[in-house]
Amino acid sequence: MLTKPNPSSTTLYSSANEIESHVVRFIMAEKNIEKDIFNIDINKMPEEILELNPCQSLPTLFDRGIVLYDLSVIMEYLDERFPFPPLLPVDPIEKSEKRLMIFRFTRSAGCWFELANTIETGSKKDAEEARKILKSNLIELVPLFAYKPFFKSEDMTVVDACLAALLWRLKKLGVELGTPGKAVTDYAKRIFSRASFKESLTDCEKEYN
Repeated sequence: MLTKPNPSSTTLYSSANEIESHVVRFIMAEKNIEKDIFNIDINKMPEEILELNPCQSLPTLFDRGIVLYDLSVIMEYLDERFPFPPLLPVDPIEKSEKRLMIFRFTRSAGCWFELANTIETGSKKDAEEARKILKSNLIELVPLFAYKPFFKSEDMTVVDACLAALLWRLKKLGVELGTPGKAVTDYAKRIFSRASFKESLTDCEKEYN
């Protein structure tokens, strides 16, 4: 039975198969953060958690007495709270660029995370349309995946954490990039080979590839 988190520890409540939760677990593993992770069913969130997060959403992070439950806020908090290795640039212009990428991929209307959710939960017609759009969008950005070791960067950033969680699910989502998407596939393999990414996977997520 779950209880309220220990105020002296960093505690993450996440979904075992939900994409945003995977992003946060990856970031925490990359930073080698000492933490307690509890994977729970979003439809059966314990009262103890609902009292602290009225939005009834996952992931939910508890640390130093605060409660965070927005993906972007959680990512930036973790990067500032645990600064090594840094996953956001110091330069304000570069940092703003990364923030815009995250917004585009995870939160804007018709974003990639939304498309992935539509493929999994939408009608057959909507899922097929979302699948085509996601494939087209990924292939359209092939030059950016091939440009540097990470996405438009020499070093890993939170943008890569978001992309990795999405790309890991492509097979499960029925999105085949083929030869035109080779640069995306190669990029994904580099990210997937990281020890921190492997550590971030739940048992059910390991079955996606």
